[in-house]
Parts: sequence; C-alpha cells; structure tokens
Amino acid sequence: MTRKPGRLALAAAIVALSLFSAYAAFNVSSGGPGRVAVPRTSTMNVPYGPGGKWKSVFSDHFTGDSLDASHWSTCYYWDCTNRAQPESEWYEASQVTVDNGTLSLTAMPKLTHGKQYVSGMVSSYGKFSFTYGYAQIVAKLPSGRNMWSAFWTLPAAGGWPPEIDAMENWAQRDAVDLFVHFGQSGRVQASVAVPTYSKEFHTYGVDWEPGSISWYVDGTLRAHFAVSITTPQYLLASLAVAWDPGSKTTLVFPQSLKIRSIEVWQHPPAASPHAAS
Repeated sequence: MTRKPGRLALAAAIVALSLFSAYAAFNVSSGGPGRVAVPRTSTMNVPYGPGGKWKSVFSDHFTGDSLDASHWSTCYYWDCTNRAQPESEWYEASQVTVDNGTLSLTAMPKLTHGKQYVSGMVSSYGKFSFTYGYAQIVAKLPSGRNMWSAFWTLPAAGGWPPEIDAMENWAQRDAVDLFVHFGQSGRVQASVAVPTYSKEFHTYGVDWEPGSISWYVDGTLRAHFAVSITTPQYLLASLAVAWDPGSKTTLVFPQSLKIRSIEVWQHPPAASPHAAS
C-alpha cells in the first residue's frame, strides 16, 4: 500500500533502482507456510534474524515516561495526515505515549482538522537516517477493522519514492504485508500470515543491502527481493485509520499499536548514520 507524501511537489530523492527478480521464502525453519517462530522481545543488542557482524546505529527501547525528542517527531514533516491516501486520522502528539517500556500509538474518534479520528505516529525525519542496514521493530498490532499499522521508511531528502515497508497490517487480516515501492506505480511485495499479530508481540525486520532487500518475522527469513535502492532513508511507525469505518462499525476504541523497541544495525566498519546537524 503506497504511503507517499501528500505534496508531490517536494524535492524527489535521487534513486537508483534496478529490479531483477523476486521470490518469497515461506517454507523455512519455522515449520512451513504461514507459521512464525516464537518472538524474541529481549534487549539483546543484535538483530533477530540475519547473521554476520553488526553494529548498532540507532536504538530506542522507550524507557522513561516520555518520547525521546532527539529521535522522533510526531507528525510528517509536511503535515499531520497523509492527504495522498484516503485516511481518516489526524496525528497528534497526545496520541503518542511512553509507559513502562512501551510506546503506544493510539487511535480514537475525535473530529480534528476535518478528520474523524486522531491517532499517533513517530518519524525520525531530520533526526536519523541511514543507508543500508537492518531495521527492526518489536510490536503488538491493533485488531480493529481499517486500523492500518506500519513500520516503514522514506527518503531522507524528502519526497517519494522509494519506500521500504518492513511491516504493514490491515487489521481485518491475519497477515502482514512487505513492500518496496519504486516509481509512481512500481512495487514488489509479499505477505506473511501472523495469526497472533494482535495478541502477542512479534518482531518484524528488514535487511536492506546493496542490490537486495530481505524480510524477517520473528527471526525467520520470509521474503527476499533483488532490488537496488541507494537513497538514504528515515524511519516511521504509524497507526492510520484507513477510510472511515462508519457509524455501523463494531470497532471498540481506543485502538493502539504498541511498540517495545525500534532499532537499526549496520555492518561494520561502514556503520555511519546520517545524523542531522
């Protein structure tokens, strides 16, 4: 699902894209298609999934009782909603809370700036970006219809594309979607069944390397694409309300995307985050 900025006149990032082939790897050690391994939610400072040597370049385990403003903003840099999509939420800082090691992005009905709902998001735009590495989130997703959870990246220079979606979930589906968007309509994608996405914390990660992108769910390789993206990217986690569920919905509010950690690693010695000055 395309998650592009509403102002397409923003300066487009310089993108070198070369799509060769794609395959989804579902029959893996977790026991076959649709099954996932037990999630790891500890704070071990290594990626959960890909092997090799790694160096931590970004880590937030949401300790304390407030959001780390050196890491995150609570709106897009262009607006507090995505007008390029049929979304019904306005993002507000009040819907982003930190308590007992958990970040909560919470949606609820409230007419705000012409939108029927308020919700929460975090963005590292202007604060942290990276080129290549492993980005990982540990999260429990909401279960209500039209709740749209995502952990994704956009170009640090602004604009769109490319976009890497480490995890998207339409809450009426027991699955997460994995995307790479390149160009106004081009994309590659895969889906992975996660039956307990709203009942348990799971680990979702994307390994972005020169010439390839691989996705892991609970430490198990689930998909791999041979695609080249070279543009520095920043991080976003968001809970959108896709369209208006309507007055007849049985959805009970509030609904929250709960996050225990967001981390990024890179292979040494090339670990060099593009921190804003």
